[in-house]
Order: sequence, then C-alpha cells, then structure tokens
Amino acid sequence: MPRPGVIVTQSGDRGAALAAALCDRGFRAEHLPLIETVPLAEAVSQLAEVAAGDDAWVFTSAAAVRALASHAPAVARLQAAPAAFALGSATWRELRAVAPHAVHFPGVRGAQEFAERLVEVCPPSLGFIFPCGRLALEVLPEELRRAGRRVTEWTVYDTVLRTEAADRLAERSGEIVVLFSPSAVSAIAAHPSSGRMFAPGRFTWLPFGGTTARALDHLGIQHLEPPAEPSHEALIHHLETLYPLGA
Repeated sequence: MPRPGVIVTQSGDRGAALAAALCDRGFRAEHLPLIETVPLAEAVSQLAEVAAGDDAWVFTSAAAVRALASHAPAVARLQAAPAAFALGSATWRELRAVAPHAVHFPGVRGAQEFAERLVEVCPPSLGFIFPCGRLALEVLPEELRRAGRRVTEWTVYDTVLRTEAADRLAERSGEIVVLFSPSAVSAIAAHPSSGRMFAPGRFTWLPFGGTTARALDHLGIQHLEPPAEPSHEALIHHLETLYPLGA
C-alpha cells in the first residue's frame, strides 16, 4: 500500500526541504505554507530599549528569533543577557546564530515541560523576557508565573493566514496535515471554512510539537501524537513508523 499524502504547512525553505525529504521516502508530500510571519519592527525596537539587562530570554518560536535578528540593538541586549533558552532544536539553531550561549533541553516537549526545566535550572531571582507572536499561547508565561517567576511578554511578530493557501486546503480531504505552531491552529480556526477543515475525518492532523498539540486539544480536534522531539528528522521517523512501506 502506498504511503499517504502529507501537506507540509511550514513556510520557507525548511518547509520545502521537508516536503522533498518526505517525497524521497515514498510519501505524496506537498508544500503548502498556511501562515506567514510579519516582524513588528517598532515593537522589537521598544523591547531593545526597555528589556532588563539581568533577565534571561526565552523563545518558543524561530519566528521570534528572526524578528529580533535583524535589529542590532535587540541582538546586543540578547547577547548581553545572563542566559537565553529555546524550546526545540529548530528554534535553538536559529537562536544560536545570534546568541551562541543559548541553551535548549533535549527531549523536552511543549511549553509546560519547558517551564518546568527553566524553574529547575534558573535561580528564583532571575526574571524572563519572552518575545513571542501575537497569537502565541499563554502556557509558558502562565506556568512560570505559577512558579512565582517574573515574566515580561513582548509581541515581536504577527501571524497572518495565507488566504489562498487556506482556501486550497478547504477544498482538499484525506491527507495528513502537519501543523508547526499554535499560531497556525489559531489562524485556521479564524478562517470562514474552519468548521469544514476541522470536521472529523476530513484530515489527519499531525502537530509538530506538544504546544501545537495542546492548541488542537483546546479546540477539541483529534490528532496524531507529535513526534518524540520537534525536529524534521524525528517527524520523518514518526511518519515512517506510523505508515511503513508495504503495510
């Protein structure tokens, strides 16, 4: 039996590369970026001015890193921070390009586990700066505040649904749709055809990480378990395990 179709919604070259890698492994993969991120230059500039120098920076999104990377004063504040942390290897790779001292925790899945590790390794006096997107979930800051930690959230990019891509998805059915962020879930939910797209049995939804899985859970959308870690390699292995050739 041939492997199923997979729709890769991650934008940019990485999404295209993942679709190509899945095709090489016998999946009928298509690259269909559903969202695009728009850096908020004024917000990034303001963050560089007001960020406390003794706070650690935490990132759950590569888009947040990219929003800061083109603004030299923000990068300088980040590099001077006592610590910087990333959730997931992909975000960590982006972050290390501008902050070589950045740390990530292998095996940590989702914002709740990320918050738990941050509380474990950071002294109680250390506050956190959380650059994020406009549609970001509140899980990380809520968990840190529940542990008594100080968190400054700062929106540095917006997430915009690519209407033409969502319209194309609304006309499809039967494939596995890989979602890469809670923002993508929120953007689809805001589309006029969201009820049709999220209808039971129309698609098989595969979240890239635990935070995206919880965003689907919040809407009551059934989905596959995410891969063991949020990386392309783990995602490919996960799909090959779920859909072995010849099965």
